[in-house]
Amino acid sequence: MSSPTIAAIATGPAAGGVGIIRLSGPLSLVAARRIAPSLPAELQARKAYFTTLVDGDGRALDEALVLHFVGPHSFTGEDVVEVQTHGAPRLLKLLINLLISQGDVRLADPGEFTRRAFMNGRMDLARAEAVADLISAESDAAVRAAAAQLTGEFSERIEALRKPLVELAADVEAALDFPDESDEAADREDFTSRMQKALNSLRQLISAATTGALIRRSPKVVLYGPVNAGKSTLFNVLSGADRALVDAEAGTTRDVLESSIEIGGFQVTLVDTAGLREDAGRIEKLGITRARTALQGADIAVLIYPNEAFPQELNSWRSEVPEARRIDVIGKADLPQRSTWNSPFKVSGNTGAGVDELRAEIARRLSLEVGHAAGAISSRHVDALTRSFDALSTANDALKSNTLELVAGEIALCLNALGEITGQDATADVIDEIFKRFCIGK
Repeated sequence: MSSPTIAAIATGPAAGGVGIIRLSGPLSLVAARRIAPSLPAELQARKAYFTTLVDGDGRALDEALVLHFVGPHSFTGEDVVEVQTHGAPRLLKLLINLLISQGDVRLADPGEFTRRAFMNGRMDLARAEAVADLISAESDAAVRAAAAQLTGEFSERIEALRKPLVELAADVEAALDFPDESDEAADREDFTSRMQKALNSLRQLISAATTGALIRRSPKVVLYGPVNAGKSTLFNVLSGADRALVDAEAGTTRDVLESSIEIGGFQVTLVDTAGLREDAGRIEKLGITRARTALQGADIAVLIYPNEAFPQELNSWRSEVPEARRIDVIGKADLPQRSTWNSPFKVSGNTGAGVDELRAEIARRLSLEVGHAAGAISSRHVDALTRSFDALSTANDALKSNTLELVAGEIALCLNALGEITGQDATADVIDEIFKRFCIGK
């Protein structure tokens, strides 16, 4: 039984130069002729036809291009029609109402076009997720990561891991079914070698997926350090706005301020914090507590030192954040050098000196964190990969005691978890949850 024909506006809700209506299903072309009756009797697939759109009484509404894609060679794998007209919201809504007025076409559910593409084998589940990620991408890095996943780079790595594991599972089952024909010691050595190779590949994928998650959320860059070191002035410069109160009096920042900025293609949450000092008052101490809380969630912490004699509290400030996540900076570099501590980064929020170099270093650190994530940016992927790794580790331990029944069972669990990523073994609930975050028309 074929799926019902669906229709939706595929472009955004705001007015624009072009608006697109998409139909998918067996009656796509029949429905399209309701609003474009002057289309030729026979349409060539993938050819654009210029035509007039009309209402139910035959009165002209607009001019448009109409394209027909014949299944299975279409985005959804079904017959698809796209109507490209002017992007007037009222016009598009009127056209949709005309398309569904006969009751044989219904409005598409959120993500239903992409879901049909998945169900009809046009893309796997990981690639389908990438469609939503690409649409919602808020930075250059997010666009590139989603594109890598959409083109199948991540799925190919999963399949390259699954194939030898399927073969391993078959060999383990054969050793169970025909014990007299197998060499126990040789089998154990062979199985162990193949499992170790798979475990190493899983470790790499988990690392890529975990660090790649930085792309999906905004990495947090926290400015911290002693009072009067120039943190708030630097925050304002990096933010491009006077968000933080700046004054010669120490301790003017008593709360956490945040600003969303782009650095090196990453959408970053920049955080300014209260200055750290021992003799702070009650309100200022609350701000310092919040500063330390912000540091705990920092992907990168920029420690701003005052341009003065080496402070005694230096070591305690540095210990707030591990060195791998910390950038040490001397602030107020426009003033005569008085700091006894050397750093490759000296910045001045007043003159802008060194700010570009600091931006470049933040971008470099974030790029190192993300590495070659191969598009694996979903927490769902991380969870499935972790479960597959745990199952294979259990299988590897069971192999040491030659408990092949347990080995076979755990390899099957590992394969099921990997299959959830690309969709072979994903449950209906998982699939529903993924497509819930799509918008209508996608």
